[in-house]
Amino acid sequence: MISREKLLEAAMRVFAESGFRGATTRRIAEEAGVNEVTLFRLFKSKTALINEAAKLHARLRMEHALPVHPQDPQRELTDWCAAQLGFLKKSRALIRKCMAELEEHPEMGDCMRHGPASSHTQIRRYAHALASENGTDISADLIDVACTMLMGALFADAMGRDFMPRLYPQPEGRAPARYARMFLRALGIVEVRQASANGHHPRRVARA
Repeated sequence: MISREKLLEAAMRVFAESGFRGATTRRIAEEAGVNEVTLFRLFKSKTALINEAAKLHARLRMEHALPVHPQDPQRELTDWCAAQLGFLKKSRALIRKCMAELEEHPEMGDCMRHGPASSHTQIRRYAHALASENGTDISADLIDVACTMLMGALFADAMGRDFMPRLYPQPEGRAPARYARMFLRALGIVEVRQASANGHHPRRVARA
């Protein structure tokens, strides 16, 4: 028996290629290797299927989570930024299609907001924990602004680097570390490096 996940994955692929109008239930069913009757039995309508596919897509974005208690902020944030960029770049065809479809299908907005909202909540909680543990005197409003700026930078990089390379002169592989560093500075936190047997690695943070 076909799983719901297989149909959802097929819906995401077809939608990314052809948009809402072109992603017919017949094409999605063929991509998943089932008949349309099975599709409608599981999801009732194409709109319901696309919305569920978008929610699955959003959940996949959260597979790399920030720790509840920051230990090595530069490394943790760099890894998180790299994971977010990788996910967004891999999904940009789908994301662009979703954004293009919003005018005609505003009902898709709710499911599209889930992924970005979850990521923003995660980075915001991490920033509050980081500020609290380091005694950084920064308001909740400024934390929200810093989080929004980081999320915006990651999204713009993932969506625009391929056709606006001059806006992103830094090497792609170094971008996550630089975004993480700027975010920490926005919070008034800088790295303190301590020597180790293998060289210098960030071990703790201090107020700027």
